[in-house]
Amino acid sequence: MQVLIKRNWQYILYKENQKYFLEVICGGAAMFELKIALNSEEINDYLSDGEIFIDKLAEKIRNSPGEYLARKAE
Repeated sequence: MQVLIKRNWQYILYKENQKYFLEVICGGAAMFELKIALNSEEINDYLSDGEIFIDKLAEKIRNSPGEYLARKAE
């Protein structure tokens, strides 16, 4: 596992083999982590826009984690 970007108490982006994973801290009083595998479109956006794209994606996940639960990775 290679950590690509780490923002404490926000998210970690890492690469394992050829897959990219984003682990986001969600919630208020009851905090939890939600890890998703980036899809090909998200990978391409990351490769072209870098950390700015990941910041925005992490914020979307944090604000609406229910929309990403189906993509939850182990």
